[in-house]
Parts: sequence; C-alpha cells; structure tokens
Amino acid sequence: MDFTELLGPIENSTPTHSQRAVLWGPEILLMDSVELFLKAAAWEVIKLSSECGVDHLIQRVNAVKPIVVILCQERDSNDFALLMQLARIQFCLKVVVLSLESNLVQVYGKHNLIMNDVSDLLSVVDHEYFPYTRLKEEVPANK
Repeated sequence: MDFTELLGPIENSTPTHSQRAVLWGPEILLMDSVELFLKAAAWEVIKLSSECGVDHLIQRVNAVKPIVVILCQERDSNDFALLMQLARIQFCLKVVVLSLESNLVQVYGKHNLIMNDVSDLLSVVDHEYFPYTRLKEEVPANK
C-alpha cells in the first residue's frame, strides 16, 4: 500500500485549527499508522505505550487536555472502567477504540444537553440529536 496516495487528500487540506489527541496502546504498526495520519491532518499527537499503565494514561490525559483519546488494541476487548474514567475527564470529548483483530472502530462520545422541556428529552430518545447510523453491517466471524 502506498501511503502517499492515502495522505494526498489529507496533506492538501487546510486545517482550521490545531487539535490534540492522545494515542495509547502497544507498540504495533497500527499505532504508528494512526499517528502518521493524524499528524498529516495537522493534529498534535501524544503517543503513549500501554506498557506504562492506565494510571500513567489518565495522568497524561489530565496534563495535556486532549479532545480525543484513541485506544489501539491488538484484540477485541473493552475495559469499561477505563472508558468511564476517560469519559469523566471534562475536556476529553471522545474516546475511540481501534481493534487490529476485527478492524472495528468504536466511538464513545460525551454530550451534555440542557433540557428545557419534555420535547428535548424526546428529541434525544428519538435520535434527533444523535442519529443512529451504521456504516456497514458486521460480518460474522465464521464467514
């Protein structure tokens, strides 16, 4: 695969402002690739090895205040306690989990809305604020 072809549209775009992301996971090619694509799109990337542990990740996230934390994994497994810890951090608006095993991307976002009346609640429940969209149907593992 020629990465220059993939980067062409990214490098030719003009970023509106610098954004910061923390990238956390094992030292694998997936981490390097994500870092390359984000930097090409003018993101500031703070790359952390998962060998440093969750406490170090939380400490760095609190220190650098990224708007996105990207967790790269070799296998499909979710640490929901970690996801909740990251969700509680005020400035961290999105947590993205990438799985090398299944090529699955899970996005966890934080949205705070002020409710003025019942219609606001119904709008959220009816997916008006956050429409449910599915990019592709998941393929069963045995196919």
